[in-house]
Amino acid sequence: MVECELCGRPIVGKAYRVYVEGAELTVCNVCYIKVVSRKNTSYTSVVSVRKQKIAQPHTKPKLPFRRTPSLDVEYEVVEDYAQRIKSARERLGWSLSVLAQKVKEKESVLRRIEQGRLTPPIDLAKRLEKILGIKLLEPTVEEYVTKRIGDKDLTLGDIVVIRKKKGD
Repeated sequence: MVECELCGRPIVGKAYRVYVEGAELTVCNVCYIKVVSRKNTSYTSVVSVRKQKIAQPHTKPKLPFRRTPSLDVEYEVVEDYAQRIKSARERLGWSLSVLAQKVKEKESVLRRIEQGRLTPPIDLAKRLEKILGIKLLEPTVEEYVTKRIGDKDLTLGDIVVIRKKKGD
């Protein structure tokens, strides 16, 4: 469900895209009317207003028979990569030179990786995962933190009200 970027309420029906002080916002009908009616005040300036119908998902999309891996997933190397690589190499009984030959990388690079002085690039980490049978990559997760006032989410409209109170 799409929420109004000014008041935080769920948008039912039409959503409006407005430009307020250079920021493009998706707003509900109530906030759209407020913004348009205040465009000549010092509170805000609407550069342009476009009506836009935002599609609401009503059914789950059908998945294809065969799933293909997503190409836009980004990965990061785990924190204890050095210990994992060294212990897996020793478990297999390989020297650094043997591992270097198998992953087609310089021995000095692998030594620095095992010492924790160099984080392996994603392509090298994938090769090491495959050859050593270990997990070195994990998908990146973006953290989203919402500030709250009391029990409500903080919206752009709340910030405007707060700023208005300070500048009375």
